[in-house]
Amino acid sequence: MIATSVRRRASDVVGRVLSSQQLSFLIAYGALLFVGLFVAGISWKRSYQPYLGISLALLLCIWVAWFVRPRLGLALTVFCALIGDAVTVSWFPFNKNMSSPESLLFIADGLTISPLEMTLGVAVVAVGLHGLAERGRPFESSPLIRPLAVFVAAVVFGFLNGIARGGDLRAAVFEVRPLLYFPVVYLLAANVCRDARDFRRVFYLALAAITIQSLLSIEYLLRQPAFVRENLETLTEHGSSIGMNLIAIVLLTSLTIRSCSTRLRWLLFLAAIPVTVIYLLSQRRAAFIGFAVALILLCVVLFWRQRNTFWKVVPALAVVALGYVGAFWNSDTTIGFPAQAVKTVIAPDQLSEKDQSSDIYRVIENIDLHATIRSSPITGLGFGQKFLRPIPLPDISAFEFNEYIPHNSFLWIWIKTGFAGFVTLLYVMARSISLGMSRVRRQRRGDDLAITVGALAFVVMYSIFVYVDIAWEPRNAVLFGTALALCTSQLKRSEVENPASEIGTPVAEADREMSSQSR
Repeated sequence: MIATSVRRRASDVVGRVLSSQQLSFLIAYGALLFVGLFVAGISWKRSYQPYLGISLALLLCIWVAWFVRPRLGLALTVFCALIGDAVTVSWFPFNKNMSSPESLLFIADGLTISPLEMTLGVAVVAVGLHGLAERGRPFESSPLIRPLAVFVAAVVFGFLNGIARGGDLRAAVFEVRPLLYFPVVYLLAANVCRDARDFRRVFYLALAAITIQSLLSIEYLLRQPAFVRENLETLTEHGSSIGMNLIAIVLLTSLTIRSCSTRLRWLLFLAAIPVTVIYLLSQRRAAFIGFAVALILLCVVLFWRQRNTFWKVVPALAVVALGYVGAFWNSDTTIGFPAQAVKTVIAPDQLSEKDQSSDIYRVIENIDLHATIRSSPITGLGFGQKFLRPIPLPDISAFEFNEYIPHNSFLWIWIKTGFAGFVTLLYVMARSISLGMSRVRRQRRGDDLAITVGALAFVVMYSIFVYVDIAWEPRNAVLFGTALALCTSQLKRSEVENPASEIGTPVAEADREMSSQSR
């Protein structure tokens, strides 16, 4: 009788799984059939846009990948999100609205949705259906899922609060989008990537995309007239340099950490050449300060994991760095840009007139932001609301939303989402860094460790960049969500450097805590 009952229950479970899989297949098939017909119709009607059909077909392939191979879908989504740049690669359509005339995927003026947003929507459905079929619930829990849910709730509240106060709807939508991207990407990556190898493949494509974006930026620069190139002050979007930092950190980690593959080192070295050119031309001082902090993080990792390497490399690196800063302390050339970034922190009064005016702008802006926070410290003003300007700021109307989005993107979160959103974001960053440090201390040496150090460094660099510059843009939000997922993911026993030595240690307790949270 007991055996009959067990067989009946097993049969019911199998039936539910099969019905879920059949439902997933039917939904996916119907959706893809509809979208395929839509692509064919649009391409036929828009014969004057030669790349529209190809772009729509590639977008459809990414959606198919999310249903058939979710890890591939994630990697392709991250790859496409990191290629575009509003300045140098404005035609690349993935992060742009389908109402943008310069985009290859321009459909209509009123279609204010991007392929990235559509892809994330498809991905949530696909991963949720896979979860229902495999586990009986759409998504697994993870260490940051609850705080990110609170943050999303604060963002939604900020949107409703701002619009209810008469805020500008277009500005509110522009502001809120990236803040919703990274929690969704975190949810997807945490449910799709099962081990370090899965994350490594995603980050390989991310590094490839950053390299391709740099090559496209060089091509854009070469097409400009000579007088434009000679008077160039910056090149790419504000946040692009943070991704370029990632290339350098993973390269340096692979060169100093034992057991990293020679192929990875050579590929990263070749990738670093165009990336370095665009990085120096972009001249983002905040990004370089973040890179300097990431270098300190790498030194800490070497001290933990390879102390002999630390004493061989770090003192020599410090001497070279001091010599470079001293040699280029008063240089305004492109090659001297890193030294000027260091001068920003050490001796801001010795900066050039242009850099000092930029710093003064930020000082005045921070005073205005603090006044805005004091006007509504608990709930904030909400999205679509201009921040207060008791002290007038110089005109930078070239940036359309300069009255809504300041350089200090941390205080901006407080103004838009209230105190709850601000504190929650701080917790998310601090928690991910803490768990990422634990992972770095324990993970087996090799390419996977280099990628983990890069992801942890990106979270650290992004946290610094957010404090001093406009940072919330689609590509960085996507990469930030992926890095959060890697830093907070649980190591398998086979991925730990010395599993036997961990029994009863604090890091083992932290691992058990992560495991309990994921359940």
